[in-house]
Amino acid sequence: MDINQLIPGIISLLVTLSLILIFNYLFHKKNLFSRERIIQQIIYISILAIGLLLTIFTLPINVEDKNLVLTFVSIVIGAIITFSSTTFVANAMAGIMLRLINPFRVGDFIKTDGTFGRVTEIYFLHTQVQSIDRDLITIPNLTLVSKPLKTIRSSGTIITTGVSLGYNIPRKDIEKSLLQAAETTGLENPFVHVEKLGDFSISYKVGGLLKDIDRIITARSDFKKNVIDKLHNSDIEIVSPTYMNQRVFSEDYVCMPPKEDTGKITKEKEPEIHTEDIIFDKAIMAQMLDRIYTIADKLPARRKDMEDKIKEIPDEDKRAELKEQIGMLAKIEEDINPEIQDLKDLPDITSMPDDKDDEYIEKLVTAEKDITLLDNRHEDLEKKIFKALEQE
Repeated sequence: MDINQLIPGIISLLVTLSLILIFNYLFHKKNLFSRERIIQQIIYISILAIGLLLTIFTLPINVEDKNLVLTFVSIVIGAIITFSSTTFVANAMAGIMLRLINPFRVGDFIKTDGTFGRVTEIYFLHTQVQSIDRDLITIPNLTLVSKPLKTIRSSGTIITTGVSLGYNIPRKDIEKSLLQAAETTGLENPFVHVEKLGDFSISYKVGGLLKDIDRIITARSDFKKNVIDKLHNSDIEIVSPTYMNQRVFSEDYVCMPPKEDTGKITKEKEPEIHTEDIIFDKAIMAQMLDRIYTIADKLPARRKDMEDKIKEIPDEDKRAELKEQIGMLAKIEEDINPEIQDLKDLPDITSMPDDKDDEYIEKLVTAEKDITLLDNRHEDLEKKIFKALEQE
């Protein structure tokens, strides 16, 4: 066999390898599809499949032998898929479907099949979620598309709690206290519903809109605390009407903690503890990283749009001033790019060892602070340009 006949096949292999290396560079160094792991994996698989086919077609063998090789490859691929069960294909198709419908993003809270947590990574075959126990849970993509999926919207969610109280307590007094509890928790548009008229008690549900979903777990706990406090402060017992003590109490005994003398007791400010920062540490870091990349990706296009709009301003001095400010923003972005590159060079957040979290967090916080400041300066300049166009 002449060595020259193998050159096309060797070229096909080299081209395939080169394309993989090029896309690997673009994915990790140039942030191409950095938040779209599914697309990255599809591109890798497509390159390998096309490269394999081209290599087979360029082999120095006759057509019949090529058909035999292709048939053999097809049988092997089919056997792999068969022995891997249809779950592999189903999860892959589910991953593509999730990419198309985009029901959630990194950092969103989701609940499906009894699992609740915050999304840290979205892959081709599975999605990774950090649970309220701080554990990383792998959910097959097939589960996410075949079972009901609840995504908590970033604009806010309704949180509620319930309590059963006796018929002897005026409903309006109860509603007033429950609404005060919702307002103290910081809920917007609070409401009180009567859920059930039982034989011995009335079931009430109180809720409201929570805008800061990052504090959803703490807010739910604080809401229940405030319900207890407001009802007790209004001399309303939270105890079942069928409750029976085995001890003898006086007739005026009420089942509530004694009220504190606010005049004698100096209230100490309780330390502010954000439980979510501990529980969802990986998910929060993933969300921060996603936000950094999103803002950084849009900056060049925003500057280009501003440059186009500046051309419509007739005042030459004003145009020169605004162009100079755009140049300053480009220089600041150039200075920030190494920080973002440092983040890209680090391992994935979910695979980062716990003893390296501090290093990652420090880089993330610094980069997010700088990119947010740059984003705000772009926004201010956009407003200036818009105002200048309105004045003309």
